Amino acid sequence: MWRTLTIVLIGLFVTTPALAQQDRESSIPLTPWGVPDLQGTWALPTMTPLERPDGYEDRPRLTEAEAEEFLTTRRSRIRQGLARALSADFELGDGGVTESIYDAPLLDRRTSLVVSPASGRIPRTSVGEDRAGIPSRRMRGIPEGPEDRAMDERCMLGGSMPLRGSAFPARIFQTPGHLVIHYEFVNTTIIVPLDDRPPVPTPIRQWGGSSRGSWDGDTLVIESTNFDPRWTFQGSGAGLRLVQRLTRINQDTMHLEYTVHDPESFAGPWSAAYPLTNTGQPIYEYACHEGNRSMSLLLTGARATETIAKFVGAFRLVSFERVDAEAGQGPRFTEGMLAYQAGGLVSVQLTAADSGDRYLAYYGSYDVNVHQGVVRHYVERGSRPGLTERTFTLQYELDDADNTLILSELESGEVTSRTTWQRHR
Repeated sequence: MWRTLTIVLIGLFVTTPALAQQDRESSIPLTPWGVPDLQGTWALPTMTPLERPDGYEDRPRLTEAEAEEFLTTRRSRIRQGLARALSADFELGDGGVTESIYDAPLLDRRTSLVVSPASGRIPRTSVGEDRAGIPSRRMRGIPEGPEDRAMDERCMLGGSMPLRGSAFPARIFQTPGHLVIHYEFVNTTIIVPLDDRPPVPTPIRQWGGSSRGSWDGDTLVIESTNFDPRWTFQGSGAGLRLVQRLTRINQDTMHLEYTVHDPESFAGPWSAAYPLTNTGQPIYEYACHEGNRSMSLLLTGARATETIAKFVGAFRLVSFERVDAEAGQGPRFTEGMLAYQAGGLVSVQLTAADSGDRYLAYYGSYDVNVHQGVVRHYVERGSRPGLTERTFTLQYELDDADNTLILSELESGEVTSRTTWQRHR
């Protein structure tokens, strides 16, 4: 009897770890070297915002009816914001993909991805608030150069780290010594060594930071520092320390939790947590063309906008000359006033002291084509019947101080007259 009992007890001690290991293997995929397999194409299809919106301070979760109302309002505000930014008609979507992230539901009817602090809000300091507004400020105004535009518009770094809602998921690759997270959105690749190598020296800064990873049970902990301070994550600065925790739950799901540390930018650490879905699909190229062509066009447009702004003001006539075949005929204007308004309106008055046809005046609208070097006057009403609805095409020259404007009238590609104007105010 004792011999039998001993054998049974030994069998229990031997089989219990094996059963535990078998249960572990059945719940999560493992690599050949025995750690959780984090590889896959991971996405976060949700319309839950990172921070809890105003009016929902004490509502971490909503009822089903409230969630539908929340989504309707959120989609409408996104549409309005894009309409203001693009000044164009558009349909909600992401680069032509069939299924837009805007069609996704809320995550468990949650009102924020931020889980700490309990308010669901990021506790930014005044410095952090100012930094958080940098990307949007760079999207407004007239850029002096590429540095005045947002990082993603310059094809340098996208808003995908850590992984958030996007039509472009992340791909994770894994070896015994490294983990690689590739964000196809603006082509960011994070290489995470998993050994005990020392951290990169602080003066060495990178757009994606410097990362080190280690296993805490079945959870991979990734700590990233040494971010380039010219990039900001929700208002962070050079002191950003980002700690991510990746836990594979099953074949289709991985839990991500990250905590952000930066005492200068945030009143305390804050955290976000959510599940990622393994799409099982390949990732598709995000062809960031802005850095190749659109950036140069945007800067050219900015210089054009600056040139157009130089027209605004009032000018007095300095000289008038006719240069066509009929140069000796017609009035010789000696006095005049020209005014361009910022709203696109123009008015002209000319007086000839030595002619019976002493006065010419008109008003209407104008536009400037910097590429062609011409300003066009579209006459709405004039002092003579033949002026109404006429268009004057004028080559322009502005001096370096923007005080002298020379306009050469073109007819059939030939210059017929030339006026010189001096800025009056």
